[in-house]
Amino acid sequence: MRLIKLMLAASVAVCALASCNKQETTPQANRLKSVEVSLENVILTKGLAGDKIKAGDAVQVNDIKIFLTDAAGNEYEAKVRDGSAAAQSYFDVVPEETIAFHYVDPNCTKVVAVANLGKDITYAEYKALAPLQIANQQDAKALVLYDEATLTSTSREHNDPNVDGTTYLAPVYEAKLTLTPRVSRFEVDGFTVKFSEEPLYNEIKITQLAFMNYYDKTTVVEGTESDLTAAPVDFLDQAAVYTWLDNGETAWYRDSFDITITPEDNVKDTPEPLAYHMFSCAETPVMLIKLLADGQPAYLYTKGFYKTDGTEITEFEEGKIYRMNAKGETEDDGNIPFDDTDIDPMDRCLEITVEVVDWAVELVYPEF
Repeated sequence: MRLIKLMLAASVAVCALASCNKQETTPQANRLKSVEVSLENVILTKGLAGDKIKAGDAVQVNDIKIFLTDAAGNEYEAKVRDGSAAAQSYFDVVPEETIAFHYVDPNCTKVVAVANLGKDITYAEYKALAPLQIANQQDAKALVLYDEATLTSTSREHNDPNVDGTTYLAPVYEAKLTLTPRVSRFEVDGFTVKFSEEPLYNEIKITQLAFMNYYDKTTVVEGTESDLTAAPVDFLDQAAVYTWLDNGETAWYRDSFDITITPEDNVKDTPEPLAYHMFSCAETPVMLIKLLADGQPAYLYTKGFYKTDGTEITEFEEGKIYRMNAKGETEDDGNIPFDDTDIDPMDRCLEITVEVVDWAVELVYPEF
């Protein structure tokens, strides 16, 4: 299964119009448009990607549907170059030949592109899409992506030879879109414990990682969040926290495992890399870690996320990966670090430092 990257300045456009072929016949002036569409930062593939996303990787796209519209939401059709058939608007592989949008109504002023919504979605269905639910946006290989752009005029023209024997002269318009998910991604590969010179514990067993305080829904087009699932407990109420952690609920926002860390073996990976998607917003999600310190139950929770320069992150951005990392470290290890001194029944907060990079990777280190 071939993997094809489409990138603007450095690569190939997903949808570009056929180049103009000069004809010997005299062109007929025509107000119909030819439209060129370029998509940035897209991987169009049916192959599998790894669970851990590398810095600089594009968000995966399995299929793209393109709509030609105006500001009022009216949809317009396009033809192939000779006007004999409708132009293709759905793509699940990059075609070997250049795709052309010709004979477009002059009232068309905008291009809309959606991805990973399937071949059969219509423009009417797209406009009526229900808000996305975060539980359904956890697969990085199947995120709903969207962008739209207004057509801009170019100085170029197309000579389009029609099946009627006439060559039509059409002004060329273009639009550039960047398909973007509505989520931020939090990645965790494991845990690193910094023990004191005289360790406070002989063994720390980490048994659960969970998130609270996130939006359940967002709209596809505007990205307007709704239904905040606020933290359901007071973090100083230990009984309430343990009740929530131990309720046995299976959900996208929590994982259970059994990782034992000792002063002699203080770095451990989770059984598999973990990732959690949140709708991007100004709300700060809360991460909880449940553990046993020498057999005694304990937990830690985040009171903030910070970049490696110490700046607090107050807004989580779409298409950003927030990868856990130790403060001051540049290695892309994805581990959550904390000191054994952070395990304190009177102060269970931890600060997470996050390094943000484009869909790609943001190193995040937790400070406890």
